[in-house]
Amino acid sequence: MKVLTYYGPRSLKVESIESIALKDYQCRIQSLYSGISHGTEMGAYRGTAPYFTRDLDPETRLFYDIEERNRLRYPIRSCDDEAWFMGYSNVGTIIDLGSKVEGFKVGDLVFSHGPHQSIVNKNYKKIFKVPDNIPPEHCVFYTNLVTAYNAILDTRIKVGDTVVVSGLGVVGQLISQLVKRSGASLVIGIDLHDHRLRIAKENGIDVCINPRSISNAAGEIRRLTNNRGADAVIEVSGNPAALNEAIRMAAPDTTVTAVGWYQGGNSILNLGEEFHQNRIAIRASQTLGTDPSIRHMYDDKRKSEIGKQLLSELKLHNLITHRIPFEDAPSAYEMIDRNSENILQVLLTYG
Repeated sequence: MKVLTYYGPRSLKVESIESIALKDYQCRIQSLYSGISHGTEMGAYRGTAPYFTRDLDPETRLFYDIEERNRLRYPIRSCDDEAWFMGYSNVGTIIDLGSKVEGFKVGDLVFSHGPHQSIVNKNYKKIFKVPDNIPPEHCVFYTNLVTAYNAILDTRIKVGDTVVVSGLGVVGQLISQLVKRSGASLVIGIDLHDHRLRIAKENGIDVCINPRSISNAAGEIRRLTNNRGADAVIEVSGNPAALNEAIRMAAPDTTVTAVGWYQGGNSILNLGEEFHQNRIAIRASQTLGTDPSIRHMYDDKRKSEIGKQLLSELKLHNLITHRIPFEDAPSAYEMIDRNSENILQVLLTYG
């Protein structure tokens, strides 16, 4: 079988290893497609992700430095237990079953949170069959779609709202479609790349703004809303400068939902102007948790089922911009890292 191996930041190779033994409760899956994440995975690729040096203490909920002896060591293989960040959107065909697997058979087409590698072994309770009415490659959006749906739950959009979505990568594109379905009367997309803005327009967003072509994007939001500002702003880019602008776009006494992952300790927020005077709240949205006031209604099982349903209802075909053979995965990562302007979802293909 073939796996990905990190030898250091931006040093990635496809290598062959012996097959890994199948456990009683696992399915062995031959990969067909896997999707590269531009956020979590690229942080690992660049070596900037915090989980290389810091970890969350489950009791205090604070991050602390990992002791040197306990830190991840290169090389890191996609098949290593701790390498969860080397792919988690995999579609493939079951080719073997453990003795305790129920409800699946050889030949079933399934989704798993499997890594980028030719063969994955996954617990049968953590995979699902690809529905007949969904193109198999569309299932690579499932993980990001649950994240996008969770952001909608955290934002609590109302009928008639004006909503800004800042950052129109894959997650931002999915959020934009869900915002429209949630009752917003005006959905405004913000991105620096015209290619992403064009696709968002194709998929139903109302207004697209490129800050490079307008001197004051926040001022334009005020113009479009009779100076009220946006009822909700969902910031997805992970860029601290964009988070500052999101604060400026929001109407007084409203909330900015921060979905992007703002990596690094040098992020500078301007909390002395609009944030202070307009009483703006910033709410982090992360897929492992949901707004406490509705969490009892939207547990992981329900969010998962809704995510599967949405796979057949959203426009996904034009979000796949590149299909690259798995053997060329290092080139795919380099392309995303250096020139993401015309890239949305990169699909690794196997076989």
